[in-house]
Amino acid sequence: QVSYSSARASANESWRYFLGRRRFIAGRLATQMFSCWLEEALIRGVIRAPRARFSFWEARSSWSRSEWIGAGRMAIDGLKEVQESVMRIEAGLSTYEKELAIMGEDYQEIFRQQVRESEERRAAGLSRPVWITDTYQQQIAASRQTEEEKRAT
Repeated sequence: QVSYSSARASANESWRYFLGRRRFIAGRLATQMFSCWLEEALIRGVIRAPRARFSFWEARSSWSRSEWIGAGRMAIDGLKEVQESVMRIEAGLSTYEKELAIMGEDYQEIFRQQVRESEERRAAGLSRPVWITDTYQQQIAASRQTEEEKRAT
């Protein structure tokens, strides 16, 4: 029988390897393609560069600096992984941007969508669903209780 911890450890080992390869190969290739696109867009006048101390050609790597978000990590136990992310953010050990990138999401897109949805709910006279918070708190309590019971046996 495989426990959550051993399955997660095995998956994390593979994930760490592939994430490193993805950053090195796919990230570098995507950055080079973006740099070429940006150079062409500047030359053709599609976009205008803001005034800066250094031109694109003097500081190409700075102008082309970017971070690429790939597919997210497979969740073995979604609830525990969300709890882990929330705890890291609340403890100041991580950020929304990092945690959402692990899931393969762009935090700016997620936050913009959340703002739109909140404004639409408010405009329609709907309050925030209370059951979401209640359910989440109940699941955290149940998860902690299960872990304490396992330790006791």
